[in-house]
Amino acid sequence: MEEIRDDTGIRILAAAEALAREGGLASLSMRSIALRVGLSAPAAYRHFTSKEALVKAMIGRGQERFLLGLQAARQGADSPESLLERSLRYYLCFWLDDPLALEFLAEHAWRDGGLSGASIAEGSFGDLPELVVAMLGKGIAALEAERAGRWLAASLYGLALSLAGDGSLGRSERAALVESALSFGMGALRELRARGITL
Repeated sequence: MEEIRDDTGIRILAAAEALAREGGLASLSMRSIALRVGLSAPAAYRHFTSKEALVKAMIGRGQERFLLGLQAARQGADSPESLLERSLRYYLCFWLDDPLALEFLAEHAWRDGGLSGASIAEGSFGDLPELVVAMLGKGIAALEAERAGRWLAASLYGLALSLAGDGSLGRSERAALVESALSFGMGALRELRARGITL
């Protein structure tokens, strides 16, 4: 991500994030963003050449926040299994606490035709595929990181969309569902490991 150093660029980015949180990504336009900052649209284009460039900058800023939180969530984990479990919990909680981050993920999935090769190759799910492989062990020779990554990405994404879609759930209910889903998912991986079955 290209670093934004000037104050106006930072203000434009903050305004775009605020508008996206209020009305979703579809509500963004350079005109509305510029208006919120007190600029003309051409002046905003001097800082970001397109709406796409602005959205990429927003995603980059979100990824930085995400990675800092993930690093903190993993503190004290002493095995691939505990790293994976803490990471999965963090991913889900992050997306559910920040619906814009989940919308960015959905947009990425729509553009790339699904959460598979392209998004995983770009690091959308970081080292989670490798953690699945490390947890299951080398005895399961047929399991490849990309295949494990697709399975894990689809599971996480589907669960997050399902939980986010139920607006009636309170924070504690969502947290309980995340824990239940994690228990089920980690239990399934442990069973795979015990039986030596591939995904």
